[in-house]
Amino acid sequence: MDIGDPVIYNCPSCGKEMMMTTFTSYTVSSSGYYSDGYIQQSGVCCPDFTPDLAKCPHCKSLFFRHNVKDARSVNFYINKVKEDIEEPDRDDLINAVKNKITKNRKEEIMLRKMLWRSFNNETREGYEILSGYELQIWKNNCASLLPLTEKTLKEMQSEKNINKYSDEDRENCLIMIAELNRNLGNFDVCMEIIKELPGKWSWLKKQFAWECKAKNIFTFELMTKKEMNLEKAKNQNSEDYINRAYKFLPKYYGRRDLKKALDDFNKAESLGMKDSKFYKERGLFFLDELNDPDNAIADFTQALKFKQKNKNSRIDLLKFRSFAYLKKGNFKKALADIQTAIDENNNDDSLYTARSEIYEAMGETEAAENDKRKAEELIKKEQEKYEAMINKPFKIIKKGVKSTIDEL
Repeated sequence: MDIGDPVIYNCPSCGKEMMMTTFTSYTVSSSGYYSDGYIQQSGVCCPDFTPDLAKCPHCKSLFFRHNVKDARSVNFYINKVKEDIEEPDRDDLINAVKNKITKNRKEEIMLRKMLWRSFNNETREGYEILSGYELQIWKNNCASLLPLTEKTLKEMQSEKNINKYSDEDRENCLIMIAELNRNLGNFDVCMEIIKELPGKWSWLKKQFAWECKAKNIFTFELMTKKEMNLEKAKNQNSEDYINRAYKFLPKYYGRRDLKKALDDFNKAESLGMKDSKFYKERGLFFLDELNDPDNAIADFTQALKFKQKNKNSRIDLLKFRSFAYLKKGNFKKALADIQTAIDENNNDDSLYTARSEIYEAMGETEAAENDKRKAEELIKKEQEKYEAMINKPFKIIKKGVKSTIDEL
């Protein structure tokens, strides 16, 4: 990633200067694609660029960067502007909609799309759902964004614009219209729209069908075309099956399928995935998703046979196996595992909490209460240690420090 010269803007409201960092080159590594068009980045990736709608760090007013006429690029080394341009938060976006700061349809789509995705971020992984006031705002925004997007598609499809936009532009716009209908609970309409996509989108159509059938209105992570067709791949990789297994697990997704997830875990093992992390993750899958303590115990035991990267990894495995024994009703072995973990780290409050649960199941209430108190003491001790650390005054060391700024 190469950083370019910054661009300086003057706020249209207060006139003060602010800076936006620019990048001359970057590498993108994508780890997730979502039904609302959002792409999650990972590894060495494209930075989170400041959007066209920006926020002044001085007066906190919002403005569209494309409307600022006096924006200018300055040399990085002589730049004296200290404040960075800010990205609006959700409250800013809601107020911007209420105050009608947009001047045309393009700006309104941009604003409402940012607000749409800011709400979608809460449901993106499938573990949180919107409710109450937030749900109503999200739905109202979807209802307003939908006709704006439909009008844009009509313009894209008009004869005068047929060469101005590519087929991919029109298809992406069509997918967004389908997604907004699904968000609003118009599942039949969503599927009719999705059917209009050409055959190359068959992998996407199937996923939308899963979600519509499950009556899921929230955003979901897409499986890639490659993941949808893993069984047909010439060079199959265990990592690909592991990644797909997790995508069958999210709680609110229509594609939630524990059998397929288990098949993928087992396929990954058959392709050579046999390390501590794999057996720990599959063990947790057996324990938490399938309620199968026997297979969970077998996997945690297998994971413990490998050399662990650190002491905490071994302690976690002992704790998980203890949970599995407890679920099975084998109190003796559950207690033995958690005691071994405590012997290796007697400052972990979660271990005492776990042992208190075992004692409660055994009917030993006094021992359970003692462990609860011990856990509370350790938590309090950690809190006091943290507070002492953050309240400790900084010690400035001047001697021997070179000024790299002067050298520039």
